[in-house]
Amino acid sequence: MSVPGSGGRVVGLAGCPEVVQAQEDHRRLLRRSPVAGSAFEVAEAVTAWWWAQKWPEERLWPMRLDAAMPAGEDPQRWRILARDLVTYPETVTLATLLASRAWRLRVAADGGGHLPYRLADVPCVPSELGHRLRRPWLTERLAACTHGPLFAWTYQCIRTKGGSEDDEQRLWQVPLALRPRPLADVLAGYQRRQTAGTEGWPAQKRLRGHSVHAEGAFAAGLAHAHTYAAQHGHLATQRDTRVGSFALGKWVHNQQTHALALPEEKAAALKEVDPWWNIPWSVKWQRSYYRARDHVRRHGPLNAADGFPDTHMLTGEWLYLQCTDYSSLHPEQRRLLADIGLTAQAAGSARPRRTSRTAGIDAAVACARAFVAEHGCLALATKNISYQGFLLGKWLTAQRVLARRQDEPGAHLQVLDAIDLWWNPPWPLAWQRNWYRIGAHARDRRQGAAEGVWPDGSDGWATWLSVQCTGYKQLHPMQQHLLAEIGITAETAAACPHEVIAQLCGTGPGLAHARTYAAAHGHLATPQKACPEGFPLGRWLSEQRRQAREHHRATGGTWPVSTLLAALDPWWNPTWSLEWQRNWSRVRNRSESASAADDGGTGTRDLEKELADWLRRQCTDYGTLHPEQHRLLTKIGITAETARAAQPPAPRAEPDLLDTALAQARAHAAEYGHIAAPASTVLDGFLLGKWLAWQRRRARQGRLSPTRAQALTTIDPWWNPPWPLQWQQAYHRLRATSAGGVPTTNLSRGLCRWIRVQQESWEHLHPSQQDLLTALGITPHAVVGERPAPATRSYPVSPGLDHARAYAARHGHLTPDKHTRQDGFPLGRWLCQQRRKARAGTLCVTTAAALTSLDPWWNPPWPYTWHRTWQQYRATISGNETFPNTLQHWANAQRSQWSTLHPGQQQLLTHTGIHP
Repeated sequence: MSVPGSGGRVVGLAGCPEVVQAQEDHRRLLRRSPVAGSAFEVAEAVTAWWWAQKWPEERLWPMRLDAAMPAGEDPQRWRILARDLVTYPETVTLATLLASRAWRLRVAADGGGHLPYRLADVPCVPSELGHRLRRPWLTERLAACTHGPLFAWTYQCIRTKGGSEDDEQRLWQVPLALRPRPLADVLAGYQRRQTAGTEGWPAQKRLRGHSVHAEGAFAAGLAHAHTYAAQHGHLATQRDTRVGSFALGKWVHNQQTHALALPEEKAAALKEVDPWWNIPWSVKWQRSYYRARDHVRRHGPLNAADGFPDTHMLTGEWLYLQCTDYSSLHPEQRRLLADIGLTAQAAGSARPRRTSRTAGIDAAVACARAFVAEHGCLALATKNISYQGFLLGKWLTAQRVLARRQDEPGAHLQVLDAIDLWWNPPWPLAWQRNWYRIGAHARDRRQGAAEGVWPDGSDGWATWLSVQCTGYKQLHPMQQHLLAEIGITAETAAACPHEVIAQLCGTGPGLAHARTYAAAHGHLATPQKACPEGFPLGRWLSEQRRQAREHHRATGGTWPVSTLLAALDPWWNPTWSLEWQRNWSRVRNRSESASAADDGGTGTRDLEKELADWLRRQCTDYGTLHPEQHRLLTKIGITAETARAAQPPAPRAEPDLLDTALAQARAHAAEYGHIAAPASTVLDGFLLGKWLAWQRRRARQGRLSPTRAQALTTIDPWWNPPWPLQWQQAYHRLRATSAGGVPTTNLSRGLCRWIRVQQESWEHLHPSQQDLLTALGITPHAVVGERPAPATRSYPVSPGLDHARAYAARHGHLTPDKHTRQDGFPLGRWLCQQRRKARAGTLCVTTAAALTSLDPWWNPPWPYTWHRTWQQYRATISGNETFPNTLQHWANAQRSQWSTLHPGQQQLLTHTGIHP
């Protein structure tokens, strides 16, 4: 037999007759079973996983390995090469068992209707494999497995009920991380280890299914999971659970969803944090169990016979529910309940919690009345809504079921009818919720309390209204009556649904600005940031395009607003990029204007270089364009024939880009005295501002050539300052007001305020910033301008200070994320506003002093993102956590850029152990 990777060497199998017999069995299996190939792949992954475990009880494989090893072969290298050879008999035996339809049905039945937590929950799997492979010890080993290819196959077998015809393909899919690693990769790693002593460690090949980004993201999530588990003792998180600004609940849910495909080391790391992190039952059940377990630890054993008298009401009801359904619980659930004293015997003697039904109904009705007073409609109380600590949503659901079963409603049901007539409609509650929200929004718009745009959470309103107009005749008569209250009748639904929808939900301002823009430019392919007359038209149109796609995907119809926008521009929502549409519109406008001036010319010959390049690309890529793009290009004179025969106009001879840029920079410096130009600066048609911004970015990344940097420094020594460019621009505006120093009077209020901010934060400024200000005569104690008179009106203290104190007491700093909320208060946004006021010189002195006492660096003179990264680095060090690659790269970047950092930044880095 020839083994791969052995250089063509033939291995004798005289000492391994079971391998020869396995080959015959394998041929027989391939002839008789249609799934033999898939079963063999799964079995091969299972035996390769067993081979990697190196169980000490295994005796047959080492004997077979020694019997087949050629003379003179390296034992370690031979163990790599002979993996598939040694495990081949067991692989064929296992594949024969997996391919058996009767065996798969037995496994599905042995699960008892439950998905397994470990293989011990499916007793026939470990016991049968131990018997078939003649390894009694293997039964105990496999019973404890909660991960691996065999567990994944068993899980899918039970989930698909033995692999039915529809789900059979899923049964034979081996996750990428659980597939056996190719022998070539393993052998290459062995050879690298052998040569490492003389040549150093070569670059190791990355494993399949692994990436640096994914590993770093998992390490960060695992660190937050450790933090959460240390505080709560488990990982049974809710979906919206966050640790700081990290969405831990979503991360844990994603790991649970892909648990079968996780690499073994990741699954082991999560199991170390919480052995029950991935359970085959509800996470909500697990959280309830943890509450009951904590109660037992604090108050002692449970008293099931007396109805769990010492427990919380919800905990007691949950415990009694487990007792009533004890026989249908998962075996592992019963084992967990036994740990807190709730055995089968105790469950049989359990009694329910005794409460006053009348008092409970009165409390629920009062809660419903308060909910309607606040929200206006009981249909908004969805099933999982908890109001004032009461599970109002679940209670209302139970009352609706009760009302449908009773011929005559009870007294409390009549009270609910009086509170909200449509609390239990004969149509779906989702319909009632949408109707109420749209009606409330329409009323607010009529009263001027709401803007004429789509509010938050209204993504599906227009789709819903469109469906109601389309199927108006099929609706319940009372539904038609309710729709009439918001202006939708049989006539309006049939004649003008789009206008009614726009009137109800509001599109007036957006359409008005779109109409104005289309009249001025001839199209609606606006950039994302377009804000004509202060209205965010670009974002509004982008939202309408997204709504149109969602509406078409959900209903197959046309988005109501699309009809109105298509009347302004038929190509307002093209299937190609908006940039292409803008360029086409520019060429068309130039072509039309040139045609009018040249009496029939095409108008494209004298286009500037940018549009000429665009036209050249369209001719080159004509065959790959959309048919509708072909039709549009035909309107500007480009057809398939002209595209093939086109000789695009050669661009005019221009000087080198660098020479042009430097010449424009010198011209700007000669006129203004600096080149700290905004990104929007255009000089003689050259985008000087964007070019300078790109050079600054390359300089920060260490990619700018020294020659170019020296040329720019010669023009302006502070063309790329280590402080924000906005500060440099404000400095030059101040310098331009006088040539011989800053006057003490006749300064604008904005410049006076800016000077006072610099004086108050003098010690936080960069030494070079201090030198520049001193050259203008600005010192910490210089009197410049007149300080505005203090306000005579007293304002209440902002509630943000109390939340800031609570956050600082918990975290030790005031550098939260922008979206951070402290007890429901938007602390992150509030601090952003205070920083803006402080930089503008309008922040109250009392507020500034209070924030500085909580965190001296709450408003650093360097970028805020830098300070947040430093806080993360400091927290990682203090918590002895594993360093993510991003933080390590950041620390290395600070060392390489040490000379350009602010002294305060250098001081903070030194405290965390970062030195140049």
